[in-house]
Amino acid sequence: MKISRYRDLTVLDDDNKQLVIACDSAGGIGPKALDVVKVDGYTLGRFLARVVLMELISVGAKPITIIDTLAVEMEPTGAEIIKGIVDEAAQLGLDATQILNGSTEENIPVQQTGVGVTAIGQAVIIKDKSYVNNQVICVGIPKVGHEVQLTDHEICDLPVIQRLRNMNGVQEIIPVGSKGIGYELNELLLRNQVTFQKSETTIDFHKSAGPATCVIVTVENEAFEQIKHEINQPISFLGRLNSCF
Repeated sequence: MKISRYRDLTVLDDDNKQLVIACDSAGGIGPKALDVVKVDGYTLGRFLARVVLMELISVGAKPITIIDTLAVEMEPTGAEIIKGIVDEAAQLGLDATQILNGSTEENIPVQQTGVGVTAIGQAVIIKDKSYVNNQVICVGIPKVGHEVQLTDHEICDLPVIQRLRNMNGVQEIIPVGSKGIGYELNELLLRNQVTFQKSETTIDFHKSAGPATCVIVTVENEAFEQIKHEINQPISFLGRLNSCF
């Protein structure tokens, strides 16, 4: 079995199918006394699951299991986080009560929240290529910390990623995290051996996008027009991919 990496994903390839593994973690964010960013466990669970499921969906992998590793007690904090994970998975029609496994801390009293989540998906072909003349857009707005709210329609969510992935002419979908749009764009250029002609835009290339509040998408011209008409979230045109020569 061949093992490789694509962005933050681990890919296991046995020639017939590919298993794709995504993981995420958070510390000091939650409802406990020593947490720096105060947020309820349910919201934390929603965004934890969103990040890893978004990573799988973006490359065309179907989620088959979710594993939570929670450094908090089951009651009440762990149960709230798990409910958030279950409800976020339901956004994709997944029954997380059947595919969810995990662990909590029942031996030591915990005063600061620490959590991790891993998701595994299965794909026939990984969607991991961009091409010269593709347009580069950003869907959603980079936000972090106290700016991040479940009800904020300016941040990207799973149904939007799923719709994008099912559109013809959409190439790479790249969730943006703490390193910002600029970092992910530079990595895209290196992977695909292309250059970038930047357009004028007000979007911040350097700001952290926290729990994947926006995504970079490389698209053919026709797909861009479809996205502008069908996706009801902020869409920023970043530029176009050019040849290195």
